[in-house]
Amino acid sequence: MPIVIAAICAFVVTYVFCDLNVLYALRENQNTGLYLQTLVDLVHHGSAFNWGDQRPFLLKPHDEWIVLVLLPFINVWPRAETLLIAQVLLLGLAAVPLYLFVRACGGSTATAVCVALAYLVSPSVQGFAYRAFVPTHFVPVLAFLLAYFVRKRSLAGTLVCAQLLMGTKEDVLLFLAWLAAFGAVFYDRRLGIAVLVLAAVNGVAYYGYETWHGVAPTRPSYGLLDPQWPQQLAFLAETLAPFAFAPLLLRWRLLLAVPLLIELFLPQHYVPFVIYSAGSYYTESLVALIAIGAGIALASRPRWARIALVCAFVMAIFLNTTVLHFGRHPFSRDPQYGIARAWALRDERVDFPCRDEGAWVVAAPNVQARIVGCGKPGPAGRPAWHDEPLDSHAAWTQLPVHTER
Repeated sequence: MPIVIAAICAFVVTYVFCDLNVLYALRENQNTGLYLQTLVDLVHHGSAFNWGDQRPFLLKPHDEWIVLVLLPFINVWPRAETLLIAQVLLLGLAAVPLYLFVRACGGSTATAVCVALAYLVSPSVQGFAYRAFVPTHFVPVLAFLLAYFVRKRSLAGTLVCAQLLMGTKEDVLLFLAWLAAFGAVFYDRRLGIAVLVLAAVNGVAYYGYETWHGVAPTRPSYGLLDPQWPQQLAFLAETLAPFAFAPLLLRWRLLLAVPLLIELFLPQHYVPFVIYSAGSYYTESLVALIAIGAGIALASRPRWARIALVCAFVMAIFLNTTVLHFGRHPFSRDPQYGIARAWALRDERVDFPCRDEGAWVVAAPNVQARIVGCGKPGPAGRPAWHDEPLDSHAAWTQLPVHTER
């Protein structure tokens, strides 16, 4: 365990630095500002409105109430830094229950350390830590805790973790129902049925609430047309390689992952970008399930676990999706950061064009700061890894009256 704790500390320090570097360079994705403004508005006004969604949080087409546990921290420090530090801590600390799960499966201390470290250095997890805050960052730590309590056959621990997981996103609720049905038949009838009942109660509550308020939950269209299967196979190889493809040893139990793969690979015209890339938050449930499968498969294969750790480091070095890659460097602090931060301290209306989303994230504690024009054609953004300033000429770049840089 000391090695795992040391690795978690290194992970947290590294990615807190990298995330704050992105924030101060005004390159942060608007999702962080969306949840920040939601929580700030809930703390101070009780409405939980945000200008990213242009609606109150409780009327969103997603079931993401888990973020409410961060309210006390936002109340103390209402800044984007709070969410970015929280996400890195959540992802890093998930290595602890994963370690305990492998030990509960009969794995040695060395094997459990190898699996936990392989999780931490995998390109997917590093990508999660480097990108914007989203509620699904709670999934790995809660999923690993759930797996641990299921292995220990603890009804109370299982139900608590399952309930919290169901608040990360509505599709996680459906995945848990599927896994619970499987568990009721093949593992533990009491635990499986209990989680199924819990999922049913949560599903009725969520969909009933949304229907009552006239909000349509997100329902992507699915079909069998799948022209991108070569890229999808490459993605699966990228997520399995850090664990030396050990989950494939589970054979027919791989069918448990089918609903997650359908969600990632078969939506038709859902969003204008690929959702199954390494580091994409859409993949967090799948990556967590892969890590759990690896823990089961490697618990009795210590030599294979060491190979997995080597594979994970090779993947992290050569296929890293973050700034920690050959030829990439941290960004410089943007000259206009001070102006964006000044708007965060005001309580007056100001508009940020969608191209300036990084500045809006910084200003989001001002609940009257709006992000506008998203979804409409606009000027191209800055190159991904070039250290260029935002150089915005929008109206927000004029400092608020009586405010200094």
